[in-house]
Amino acid sequence: MDTEIRVDNTPFEDNISNTSATTTPAEEKISEEEALLLSLDRDQTKQAIHALLFVSDKPLSANRIAEILGDIDAEVVKSLLEEIKAEINTCNLPYVLKEIAGGYQLLVRPLFAPFIRKFLQIKKTRRMSPALLETLAIIAYKQPITRVEVEAIRGVSVAHAFEQLQERNLIRVCGVSELPGRPKLYRTTDEFLVMFGLNSLQDLPNVDELKELR
Repeated sequence: MDTEIRVDNTPFEDNISNTSATTTPAEEKISEEEALLLSLDRDQTKQAIHALLFVSDKPLSANRIAEILGDIDAEVVKSLLEEIKAEINTCNLPYVLKEIAGGYQLLVRPLFAPFIRKFLQIKKTRRMSPALLETLAIIAYKQPITRVEVEAIRGVSVAHAFEQLQERNLIRVCGVSELPGRPKLYRTTDEFLVMFGLNSLQDLPNVDELKELR
């Protein structure tokens, strides 16, 4: 079933000239949309980007946004995204803009998360056990890594932990090792980055930072 997008049709700015009477309705619609994309000034483009971020339920990359806006320069989009992020994050708003998994996403501030869960009738995500977190941490810092190598570090079987992490889409098979038997190699997924609010694996805390968290 097609999803209906409800739009405020109040005129924003009429910069589009009338199309020729010889065009078909479909051609007229396409030409108007293309003309609208070309007619946006810098502030309007920022608002268009904000609107895309507002309706997206997953991180949007600068390249994807540039494509949607008519194949404009991705570097320009990145610059505008940084401006939007600064504006949003310095205002007293209930949400922030963060770089996650190579894209940008609007996230509700933790203070207001309980109200959103209640409104959407979402149960609080069940916490991962210490054993599951330890297994995930080893994979995150040592990837790509085999299950046998993780078991050697932990000293216990991690078969069940691997099943749970794969069910949660936090780890995936990324190849095979050159070790005897050619065991599978595992690494974390983009869902892992999203879950922990990381833009890339480079954002993982280093050893010194982990010591400070203790």
